[in-house]
Amino acid sequence: MLRLLPPPAGEQSPDSVYAALDWRAPAGARPHVALNMVCTADGRAAVAGRAAGIGSPTDRLLMRQLRAQADAVMVGAGTLRAEALTPTVPASYAAARLARGQSAQPLGVLVSNSGRLPLDRSFFTRADFARALITSAAGAAALAPAARAGLRVLIAGESAVDLAAALGALRAELGVRWLLCEGGPTLNHALLAAGLVDELFLTLAPKLAAGPGPTIVEGAPFAPAAAPRLRLLTVHADGDELYLRYRVVREEAAPCR
Repeated sequence: MLRLLPPPAGEQSPDSVYAALDWRAPAGARPHVALNMVCTADGRAAVAGRAAGIGSPTDRLLMRQLRAQADAVMVGAGTLRAEALTPTVPASYAAARLARGQSAQPLGVLVSNSGRLPLDRSFFTRADFARALITSAAGAAALAPAARAGLRVLIAGESAVDLAAALGALRAELGVRWLLCEGGPTLNHALLAAGLVDELFLTLAPKLAAGPGPTIVEGAPFAPAAAPRLRLLTVHADGDELYLRYRVVREEAAPCR
């Protein structure tokens, strides 16, 4: 693998790219939030409704490295319906996590406005990680009794999830300092629109999909003055696949003269 940024450029082992991030304990009331996404060269975050298959084995290795740094891994319920996701990392990462004061596996966090959950997914049936649900008061009332087993329920908002309040609860009640969000695009949009994202990790796969399909952020256009902007921190390449790390910055538009 080749490191292109920051200089000097040079070869780097894939095992070390995201193995020791410079994440600091957040000073505010919410966790440090990083998005991790993969897309094709023409911007598609899903092909035939799924992200699986877009990235390479190296992309999946880096995804595991990011998960291993996080206290919790969050996904939206729609993404969990489409993809057989769990937040787990290989057992080889457990010792380093425990040494940092983390649990052996990241906490799995699911976001659902409605409380209608895909209980057949392995996210709910595996016993090797803890689970939390962020939902609205209406969603909590609609939860099936079977869904509550082994699930910490955090209520934020009445009919729709209040993400700012939800992240505050993750920090205050569950001690989450570093939160990795793996989508989907609608949840990404909601987090960005609320100013709740600190970083974006993006894999750009050397593939073209064409046709309809979501990008990594799906929703109404951001207002120009409040649109998140990105500052490039690192770039790595493995063959024709690129791995980009951005810091999210918010800058007010310059006044008209």
